[in-house]
Amino acid sequence: MWEMIQTQIQQGVATLSFNRPDSLNSFNRQMHEEVQQVLKSWNTNPDIRVIVIRGNGRAFSAGQDLKERAGQLGSVPLPPEGSLAKYYNPLINLIRKSPKPVIAAVNGVAAGAGANIALACDLVIAKESAKFIQAFSKIGLIPDAGGTWMLPRLIGYARAMALTLLGEPV
Repeated sequence: MWEMIQTQIQQGVATLSFNRPDSLNSFNRQMHEEVQQVLKSWNTNPDIRVIVIRGNGRAFSAGQDLKERAGQLGSVPLPPEGSLAKYYNPLINLIRKSPKPVIAAVNGVAAGAGANIALACDLVIAKESAKFIQAFSKIGLIPDAGGTWMLPRLIGYARAMALTLLGEPV
């Protein structure tokens, strides 16, 4: 049914898997729409007790698909409200306001918005080899997808600034 994600519900556990392993599960417009539709449905489904978000392949998510964005510049107008307001803010709200616990199962790289999506979850379980990267400074941006709000609250202002400004992996 979905092209960019895979879903499974088993014994009250709903698992959403980002399924763009060739692009390190980076988010394009279609993936945003599919993830939001699924989370809206699951948040109101009484048979679901917990939601797990994971990535297929070697990454949780590399954040925004920059190749898609580069291809759109000048040819496809951005949404009037902006892409953050249309895609990332509703996604983060669906996770943060879910009446069910949301678990991020981080199996590899979680970079940029991908890292902040993981941090928006109630619980993050990561493989020892997982890497969290606030890669925004490398492309001249500041953290989005709730990163400027969540990161300092989770690890403190000084550490959040260091991760944000230096873009070093954790």
